[in-house]
Amino acid sequence: MSKFISSNELWDKVYKNIGYPNSPRGKVDISIEQDYGKMNINHYNTGFGIKYTSIVGCFNDDTMVENTNSCDINFLCFNSGNNIYMEDTIKHKRVKWDSGICMNGELFTGHKCNSIYPKNQSVQLHHISFDKRLFNEVIQNNENFKNTKQIYKGDYIDVNFNNHINLNQKILLNDLLHISSLNSGKLQELYLESKLLDLVYTSLNSIETQKSNNTLILSQKDIECLHKAKNLLLENIQNPPSLKELAYKSAINEFKLKKGFKQVFGMTVYGMLHEYRLDYAKNLLLKNDISIQEAAGIVGYNSMGHFSKIFKEKYGILPIEFKKDKNIYII
Repeated sequence: MSKFISSNELWDKVYKNIGYPNSPRGKVDISIEQDYGKMNINHYNTGFGIKYTSIVGCFNDDTMVENTNSCDINFLCFNSGNNIYMEDTIKHKRVKWDSGICMNGELFTGHKCNSIYPKNQSVQLHHISFDKRLFNEVIQNNENFKNTKQIYKGDYIDVNFNNHINLNQKILLNDLLHISSLNSGKLQELYLESKLLDLVYTSLNSIETQKSNNTLILSQKDIECLHKAKNLLLENIQNPPSLKELAYKSAINEFKLKKGFKQVFGMTVYGMLHEYRLDYAKNLLLKNDISIQEAAGIVGYNSMGHFSKIFKEKYGILPIEFKKDKNIYII
C-alpha cells in the first residue's frame, strides 16, 4: 500500500520557505529528512522570469505525493532519476514519465496532481519554470514548437514531449546539481545561472520531431527494444555484449540499434557504457571505503592508467585526488 503525503505536509512548507512563486533573486537550499525518506531541494531564481528547482531524494515506501499549483507558468522538466507516474487528480488520468525524458508544457492555477514514486529508488528531477510572457517571446520564432508531440492535456495542464535527455543536457544537469549543492556566493550564483541559461538554450533548440530527414522513424516496439538493450548493456558493465549480440538479445536489427539508440538516449551504445561506468565508479569511491583499483575493476576497467586518464578527462580530477577530497563532491 502506497504512503500518501499531502501538499500540506510537504510542498506547501517547501514553497513557503522558498517564497515561491514570488521568491527573491538568488538561491535557497532545503534538506528534508522524515520517516518517509530524504530530499534535497535547491531553488534558484534569476530574477528575470526563469526559476530552477532540483529535487534529489529517495522514499522508503511506494509513495504518492500531492501537488497543487497556484500560478500560471510554462515549464521544462527533466527526469534524470527512475521512472515515475504523474496522476491528474481532476481527470483521474495517469501518465508515465520515463527516466531520461524532458517534457515541456503549461501549468495553470488550480492544477492538482499526484506524483507516484517507487520505494528505495532515486528521485532526481529538474524543473525550470518561465513567466508566460517571457516564454512566449523566447519561442515565438521557434518553428520546432509547432511540431511538438502532445503527451497529455488536462483542464489545467498541457504536457508535450520535448526530447530524450541528450549528452550535452546531461552534462549541464550534472553541473547544476553540483554547483547548486555548494555554499552560495555571488560568483557561484552567477556560474549557476550561466549553466541554467545554457541548459534553457540547449533544450529549447533540441526539440525532436519525426520530420527531420536525419530522424529514424521508430515504432513503440522499437523503443521498447532499445530500452531493453540499454538495460542489458548496463547490467553487464564488466563484460558488455557486442553490438551484434546486443541487437540479437534485444530483438532489433543492428542498424536500428546504433542509430535508434543515439536518437532515443542522446549518445551511442558505448558512449552510454562509458558514461555509466565512470558515474558508477565515482559513486563507489564517494560512498564506499574501497581502493581505486577495486572500483575500476568493478566497472570493467583493467588498466589503472587508462581508468585514471578517462576519469580525469570527465571530472577534471584524478581518482586518487577525488578519493582524498571526496567530502566536497556530490553524486
